[in-house]
Amino acid sequence: MSVGMHHGLGAITEADWQVLVSGEQLEQSKAYLGFREHVEPGDPVLFTVSDDSGLRGAVHGAVTTSRTALFSHPWKMLAAGQFLRSDDGSGQVEGHVLARQRELLAAVAGADATDTAWAGITERLGEAFVVRGFDTSEVILRGGLSEAERRASIGSLLQRAQEAVRTGLAGAIALPYVRPGDTELRGLLSEYGFRSGVLTGVSLFDLSAAASYDEFVGALPKRRRRRYRNEQSQFAESGMVLSTVPPTEENLKLIVELEAGNSAKYGGSPDLRALLELRREMAARLGDAVRIPVVEHDGRIIACGIDLVGRNSYYALVYGCDYSVPDRGLAYPNLSFYSPIRFAAEHGIQHVRMGLEAFMPKLIRGARLDLRETWIWTPDRKALDSVGGMLDFLSSRSKTYFESMTADLD
Repeated sequence: MSVGMHHGLGAITEADWQVLVSGEQLEQSKAYLGFREHVEPGDPVLFTVSDDSGLRGAVHGAVTTSRTALFSHPWKMLAAGQFLRSDDGSGQVEGHVLARQRELLAAVAGADATDTAWAGITERLGEAFVVRGFDTSEVILRGGLSEAERRASIGSLLQRAQEAVRTGLAGAIALPYVRPGDTELRGLLSEYGFRSGVLTGVSLFDLSAAASYDEFVGALPKRRRRRYRNEQSQFAESGMVLSTVPPTEENLKLIVELEAGNSAKYGGSPDLRALLELRREMAARLGDAVRIPVVEHDGRIIACGIDLVGRNSYYALVYGCDYSVPDRGLAYPNLSFYSPIRFAAEHGIQHVRMGLEAFMPKLIRGARLDLRETWIWTPDRKALDSVGGMLDFLSSRSKTYFESMTADLD
């Protein structure tokens, strides 16, 4: 085997990449990972392991910067109040929890914790090399490898990444969204000294046992089934209409305005020009995989989704809405849930993946909560122990929160 480090996917031809991936997973395609390189502000990095047959495995990611968004920046995740999880479900974090967070952040950052504690962590540890796709962090492996070959490939890639960190690539390695079911990777991460904790999870609709949309809905618990039928019936009576539009320049400009409206409603400061460039890039790179469902009212588009369609997974990325429109409430569940689920069922797609956080609207409509583990390594042993303490604390908060939340649904 030979192990290499590259400045992003541009070093690998499409033909060589196809030796590695089967095409079953959109998020492992060169097109999707290239789009991730465009999304992330930091330098892209690709580690590869090869044998005589070509690429055997790869780890793809980017190095963080101060502009890296929360869910791609492990230091921002460690410092965010979002992952403290309130004891009573109110969203208000208890004083003793905040005090413990401050204590642990001070140990990690070497200074008093503040709203910008992540900057203190960065100053002490440096930026992080982050491995992530849509909602997973994984090693991409060629099919047909034996267990020993898989383990050797993953181990070689982890070792090469650690060597790169020791020689200046970044201050740490982070895999923020490892699936608990990925036991092979988790075992090797532990062997190589990574520390872990559960900070968040994803919501997933599993259609694998249903032959049709009606069969999927019919198998839901009674309360969820009633919600589906009521919201769809009321939507049909409202005069609103569901359809899809192609990612033309005219449509993208409108969609971006709706996306920005949703962002602004929840405290964001969207840059329309940057958003439009981002959506243009998505359309250019991903082509037919881009699906834009919309809701029209009185001949005007008032809400939209921006989704990606793979062979086995439907990825719901973005919701946009014109909040000046009265009586628009039913646009959200029908566009964000029922349209993707119906499309997936009709096209034999087994999973509709709804991304991170915002769990309850998804769970009350029958989604499954899939936890994600954050694994971090830094060569500074003392700092790693401090990071591990922070991960343990947040993990205990998250697990209690998720257990309570899902119990309330039963």
